[in-house]
Amino acid sequence: MDEMTVADLIEKLERMNPEAKVRLATQPNYPFEYTIGEVTETEDGTCWIAEGEQQGYLSGEAQEALGWSSWSRN
Repeated sequence: MDEMTVADLIEKLERMNPEAKVRLATQPNYPFEYTIGEVTETEDGTCWIAEGEQQGYLSGEAQEALGWSSWSRN
């Protein structure tokens, strides 16, 4: 899988509702959702998106949309 660029991310986001909340999903095997924290760029040209506050467990709907529904907790 190729790494996503800022242009790729912008293209995906432009297709979405501009009023929608933004969340970060982590850990497919134990899925949590977070708000977005800081967004910055380092001198090497990498864009960093930090997790904000944990909002709880990722919903089943979101897990399915991400293709994580086949993951199971050990």
